[in-house]
Amino acid sequence: MTHFDTLKKGAHSMGVNLSDETLSTLVKYLELLQKWNKAYNLTAIRDPEQMIHLHLLDSLATLPFITGKEIIDVGTGPGLPGIILAICLPEKNFTLLDSNGKKTRFLTQVKMELGIKNAIILNERVEKHALKGHYDHVISRAFASLEDMINWTLLLPNKTGNFLAMKGVYPESEIQQLPKDVVVLDISPLKVTNVEAERHLVRMVRKGSK
Repeated sequence: MTHFDTLKKGAHSMGVNLSDETLSTLVKYLELLQKWNKAYNLTAIRDPEQMIHLHLLDSLATLPFITGKEIIDVGTGPGLPGIILAICLPEKNFTLLDSNGKKTRFLTQVKMELGIKNAIILNERVEKHALKGHYDHVISRAFASLEDMINWTLLLPNKTGNFLAMKGVYPESEIQQLPKDVVVLDISPLKVTNVEAERHLVRMVRKGSK
């Protein structure tokens, strides 16, 4: 089975139906990730089939939660989930932020080669990010503990914005340690094709948000 077919079948079984054009762009991203990974060590996963499930489909599992227009992916690494979401949601705006220059250089190349118009790549530390109160969603995948994520990104969402943290097992102890400034709205299990490990999405808002 080709990477295109594996991705299409995997996405379909998760209830994510993408156009062939979008799927082709995602496969091109996968090919660039493989190529750059050899030199830049962007991800510990080397096998493209595993990349499809653990990176691409894992990122696609968050699509139903992206309802706003302005999204920042904090600690995006090689663009997970930010660049995947940007490819699938061309009508929304994505800011992909990482302090690792190798990863942001890779993403700049991806953006250029794939013609992605709705993503801004920033090589900076999240606490230095200037656009406070701007975002509908602040998303992160395995970036830090929930407490650190909130402490570093507390001022980034707008009045109705939320925080979306992608986690593995149900993060019971991390939730106990959350700052008082935020409220957990819900914790949704994410079903990812061919991934046995637990995946959860924690949705949080600042206290007093509308």
